[in-house]
Amino acid sequence: MVSESLSSDHHGSDEAHLPALALVFSESGREVVASTGDAPTLPEVRILERFYPEIEEFVHAVENTLGVKVRVLRCLDRGNLDEGRPRLYSLATTGNGEYLRDGFRWTDVVEVCHLGGLDDSLTGSIRLECDRVSIGVTERAAVPWEWPGGWGHEAYEWIAGHLECHFSSGQVTLTPVRSWSISSVIRVDVETASGSKRLFFKASPTFFSKEAMVTCAVADRFPEFSPKLVAVDGDRGWMLMEDLGDLTLGATDSIDLWCEAMRALARVQIGFANDTSLLERLGLERRSISAIASTLRQWTHDPESLGLGYESGRTGRALERLVHHVELVDELCALVKSVRLPSTIDHGDLDAGNIFVRDGVPVIMDWSDSSISNPLFAPALIPQVSRNPILVSTFLEEWTGFGTVERLEKAFEASKPIAALERAFHYHKNIVAHLESPSVDLLVLESYIPDLLNLAAVGLDRHE
Repeated sequence: MVSESLSSDHHGSDEAHLPALALVFSESGREVVASTGDAPTLPEVRILERFYPEIEEFVHAVENTLGVKVRVLRCLDRGNLDEGRPRLYSLATTGNGEYLRDGFRWTDVVEVCHLGGLDDSLTGSIRLECDRVSIGVTERAAVPWEWPGGWGHEAYEWIAGHLECHFSSGQVTLTPVRSWSISSVIRVDVETASGSKRLFFKASPTFFSKEAMVTCAVADRFPEFSPKLVAVDGDRGWMLMEDLGDLTLGATDSIDLWCEAMRALARVQIGFANDTSLLERLGLERRSISAIASTLRQWTHDPESLGLGYESGRTGRALERLVHHVELVDELCALVKSVRLPSTIDHGDLDAGNIFVRDGVPVIMDWSDSSISNPLFAPALIPQVSRNPILVSTFLEEWTGFGTVERLEKAFEASKPIAALERAFHYHKNIVAHLESPSVDLLVLESYIPDLLNLAAVGLDRHE
């Protein structure tokens, strides 16, 4: 068993209950559901205070309350239990949404901000969402599930079509379990005469659409470390895969499993090191260590040019910590490059929640942030790995063909702040730039930029 720090619940386990409001749009987007009576309000339910993209419980509660089928478009406000502020989601009806239970009615969107029980911050979010939805999307949306209309029907038909190839008959239940700007996940349960089968459908936004084909490429070469794919649509960024179970690396303290995960990561990276042209054809960005210091110089010179909204202040303060470290960044980049490890596939967002354990074997998921970069960066940013010498040495042993363990260990230590900087630059360029403002997703994902910059500053301070 390893220390307690190796065990990590990816999203926490707070079991407190939180009120949640439902802004439910008709399929046209011009009407919303309100309660009847002299003081109409938005429908309200109570849910466990969990990570806001986890929507299954909320959708079930809303459907039971209103008597109609709905799907979540997006979260508008995470809510705050201590402040007494409810969580707020926008939703769309699916199918016949006009038959509401007694106690609820449809009202024009122009009336929604006059409903009771809304403070100014919620009213502002609701007004912006009503404007967005009522106007409608006129071209292919970057995040299609955040709009009313045909996306859900289109996705469900695609799922059903591929299920017919594998199950001649059976009852299929589709349950949305997660929805936010960087993914939509639907649980697919199939009951047949011979038993039950569980699969998962995942859709990625246009700026992450390469994830499906990258996952397919990794699965072709390393099926033991990958999900079992049933169907893939690379153009739309859709995947249908078999269930991996609920056990992630973050839920185990087994040093053996953690070591196996590090070996698996290294072997996948080594396997693609001689074929980066394939990765480029799949659309992966090639990132240069040499550009990290110059990008940092640009950021520290003109923080305002980053165009951040929610996190401009924290980002500016983080950059103030980094401004006198630019020369050190040059030195550490040179040290990492001196080992001459080949550029290869980099996961880009690897953590203990993105590695599942299937039959005792680690399975690497969520290649949406992947790129062609230095292989040290992925493990360097996993806290449980960077703090544990056993896991570091296990990973580096796979790379001893490129240098001694001592040289690799020095490069690994040097890579920690460099990896944090590269990931901050990635979030700004490839994620934040594509998100609508204002939105709760932008609020959350933009916050990673100063977090990563501060992590880099701490690492650089240690090297001084």
